[in-house]
Amino acid sequence: MRQRAPAVVVSTADRKAPKEQRILDAARELLLRHGPRGFAIADIAALAGVGKGTVYLYWESKESLIIDLYARDAMAMLETVHTSVAADANIIVPHSFLPLMRRTVRKHPFIVAMQTQDPELLGWFKEHPDIRRIRSTIGPVPLLVKIIPILREHGLIRTDLSAGTQIYALLAMVEGMFHMDANDPVVDPRQFGVEDSDVMLSDVSRVLLEPSTPVDSRAVESAASTALMTFDHARSEFLREIYPDAKIAE
Repeated sequence: MRQRAPAVVVSTADRKAPKEQRILDAARELLLRHGPRGFAIADIAALAGVGKGTVYLYWESKESLIIDLYARDAMAMLETVHTSVAADANIIVPHSFLPLMRRTVRKHPFIVAMQTQDPELLGWFKEHPDIRRIRSTIGPVPLLVKIIPILREHGLIRTDLSAGTQIYALLAMVEGMFHMDANDPVVDPRQFGVEDSDVMLSDVSRVLLEPSTPVDSRAVESAASTALMTFDHARSEFLREIYPDAKIAE
């Protein structure tokens, strides 16, 4: 089911009416605490301090509200990545970009749930077409798939391996870390002397992907600029898919 959207979507950090924000905050708290089946619109309204009818002014159903929470989490993740790269082009280099992605994902529990197919937090929503759209458009995996060719084109990663090999190896590593972050790992990394797994991810990314010779700063700037345009395009595509009636402000 496509989402009903405001008349104008200004940015991924739109100012929301106080009541709307309270409803979102209440729904988020209940979803994290009970999963999608453990609460009703009446519970959201009570926690937000509004009437049930007020909730329905903004969302046509509990389902659409839950999808909106996942969508907003995904857009917030993309916004953080975009802002970081815009502030410092060097972030786009793999040994910085991959730890950034991981740290950002960890701050967004609904993104973690989508990546790990968390049965408690996702429930039957894991098969929902809008959840699939979120994962395939602006989830961490499609973003990484889009970024690798850009980095290759600008000489920021090795080209002695095929792009497909690099993408597959990278996704296997990153997806594995998402799962380990979300669950108690069978193996404690500290027993191998790994005290900071973000540093480990940075080191492995450098060895796996980056060339042995220094890269030109102009190439880094150009790659970052191209990546930012790619993020903007992914965001616009996502908003058209999930909120087809919205006017998107670029």
